[in-house]
Amino acid sequence: MESVLKNGQVSEQQSAFAILGDMKGPRADAELEKWLDKLLAGEVAAEVRLDLLAAANRRATPAIQKKVQDYQNTRKDQPFGLYGDALVGGDAEAGRRIFQGKAEVSCLRCHKVQGVGGEVGPDLSDIGRRQKRDYLLESLIDPNKQIAKGFETLVLTLNNGKSLTGVLKSEDAHEIRLITPEGQLLVVQKEQVDEREAGKSAMPEDLTKHLTRLEIRDLVEFLAGLK
Repeated sequence: MESVLKNGQVSEQQSAFAILGDMKGPRADAELEKWLDKLLAGEVAAEVRLDLLAAANRRATPAIQKKVQDYQNTRKDQPFGLYGDALVGGDAEAGRRIFQGKAEVSCLRCHKVQGVGGEVGPDLSDIGRRQKRDYLLESLIDPNKQIAKGFETLVLTLNNGKSLTGVLKSEDAHEIRLITPEGQLLVVQKEQVDEREAGKSAMPEDLTKHLTRLEIRDLVEFLAGLK
C-alpha cells in the first residue's frame, strides 16, 4: 500500500486511498496522517487530493480530523473554495453515468450531447473544446456566475398576477415563446404580459447538495472530454 501511494499511477493511488479509508487500526491512521501532513505541505498531486480527503473523512480520530480541517481552512480563500480540488483527476466514464442517469441532477433533461437530451440549456457536445476546466467547474457549483449567452431565463408577470419562468426561445411582435426547465414550450401573448425581467440561470443552484466533490470531479472530467 505504501509503495503504491508513493510510486503508483494516479488511478492506482486513488484506489489505494479508497482501500486505506476502509482499513482499521493504528498503522492505517498513521499512514493517513502522514499523507495529510504532505497535503498541508503542498506535496500531494492535485489528482488525488479528494481521494485522500475522502479516506480521511471516514476516520473519527481527532488528529486526522484536525488535519482535514486545517487543510479546508487553507482552501477558503482559494478559487472555487473546497471544490478547487475537483478540477482534475476525475473518472470520465463515471461522469458520463452521472450526466446521463443520476435523477437528482437530470443533466440530460436540459442539455443535449451528441444529439441526445433537452434544449433548455446549451448543447454540450463539444464543450470541452470550447471551454476550460475552470469554466466547467464554475458552471456546476455557481451557475449564475456566467450564464451562457442565449440561455438567460426570463420571468414574465401576467396581467392576472401569474408568473412564468423559462429560457427565451424566440419572440415576435405578438408572442413570447419560453422553454421551461421541464422542456415544455410556453407561448405567451404579449398583450397578456404586465412585466418582464431577467431571471437566474435555468441550471439548478443546488447541484452541490446532490453531488459529492468526487462526483463533481467526475462530471468535470466527462465534460472536458467532449470535443
